[in-house]
Amino acid sequence: MTHLQEAFLSELKSKEKLTVVEYANLYKKYSKLAIEEEEKNGASRHQAKAMGNYYTVTVLSDFVASENKLARIIALHESKK
Repeated sequence: MTHLQEAFLSELKSKEKLTVVEYANLYKKYSKLAIEEEEKNGASRHQAKAMGNYYTVTVLSDFVASENKLARIIALHESKK
């Protein structure tokens, strides 16, 4: 999973200033990739979702300093499901 986390962080760093919607879209993209990888490694759908979202939100929370902004990004991501 480390390679996906590194790719997500790299993409976050490569962008100038992102909007909440843009952060949510990147979160969605990498969360989906992480879930797919977990399923390929034998996890059930439920386990894959939990771990994929965990890996992705960990990177995002380390990158986004504002807890308010982070909460808005996650809420937007959840509302798009």
